[in-house]
Amino acid sequence: MRTKIYSTLILLLLFNTLSIAQNNNEDNIYFKALKEYARYVERFEPETDTVYFEVLKGVTSFFPKEINNIKVIILTALNQQKIYEANDGKLVHRKMSPAQVIEDKIDISIIPFQGQYSVEGGGLRLGLSKWHSIIFVYDTDTKSFKYSEM
Repeated sequence: MRTKIYSTLILLLLFNTLSIAQNNNEDNIYFKALKEYARYVERFEPETDTVYFEVLKGVTSFFPKEINNIKVIILTALNQQKIYEANDGKLVHRKMSPAQVIEDKIDISIIPFQGQYSVEGGGLRLGLSKWHSIIFVYDTDTKSFKYSEM
């Protein structure tokens, strides 16, 4: 039985990841994780009006430009120097991990780093501060992943 649940979760996760076709797809697990994280930022970092995420192929390209009144900017190799310079060389540089199946749950981590960028100082430096695990469980009634906890 447990193997069947794992297989179902993995297939649903793969289907969900491969089928993301719209920016604000409420069914997309990564969009749901971003939305929950934005709620956290609104509550515990009310001074934050923009979040900067490092590009993650197949995931961040589908992030909306804004969520819950928080601007979302994707950092790439091409734009990060310019964005850091516009922020006096420092910003909170976030990374979202690919979803992981842990027991019968889906775990997506968001890691905010204290980022510094300096051409003279050797480029980008990231200091780990903390991370958040956003947990989802599969609801057999609605046949979708539901937010459980952070």
